Amino acid sequence: MIGAYRALFVAGFQNASQYRVQLFLYVFFSVLRPIIFLAAWVAVAQARGGSVGAFGVADFAAYYIALTIVLHLALAWDAYEFEFLVRQGRLSPLLLRPLHPIHYAVVNNIVWKLFTIAALVPVLALTAITFGARFQGEPWHYALFVPSLVLGAAIRFLFGWIVATAAFWITRVSSVSTFLPFAYMFGVPVDILRGATTFEQTLVLLAGQVFWVAVCYLALQVAWSRGLRQYSGVGA
Repeated sequence: MIGAYRALFVAGFQNASQYRVQLFLYVFFSVLRPIIFLAAWVAVAQARGGSVGAFGVADFAAYYIALTIVLHLALAWDAYEFEFLVRQGRLSPLLLRPLHPIHYAVVNNIVWKLFTIAALVPVLALTAITFGARFQGEPWHYALFVPSLVLGAAIRFLFGWIVATAAFWITRVSSVSTFLPFAYMFGVPVDILRGATTFEQTLVLLAGQVFWVAVCYLALQVAWSRGLRQYSGVGA
């Protein structure tokens, strides 16, 4: 198994080295959103005398640096890609190989993160210096952070694979989103505004939004009434 992983890592590094522009864009967008949020909260903190609650500028910087590192290293994308492997038949060749397909996913995941973290670290270091990030942990915090990060990444990776296996029963897992409320919150208004739907599709989508408003309203009524009974039951 060690020899197999060594070969997979070599092939993975060779493959990743061919996508330098994609790697750069991935790192850029990984950093962009946390930096924007950090800048916004720093502005709020400075407007309020240097802090928001217990968080000062240095605390916000430490939080978003830590958040960026964890999101970057714990991320897994197999739940998104597995559908295409099944639907396009690309899973079949992997099943003929002696290793379970999950081993290839593990290696690709690690290789991609090793490539991108090398570019991410200097950016985060510059951010820490610029905003004076303050990490208040004891040595044991940093020692135990490593296994915590690995375990968190393992949970995310394995959970993603569990979700991905739905593709064995549903040809297009992405079609499940049609029956969930999330797309109707933001996706539908955006698609309508940019003219991406026909008149008939727009009416169907609007009907879907009305349906989910009704469902959410009824669910709220049930949850509220039961919650009040629970609230009264504890002596309030």
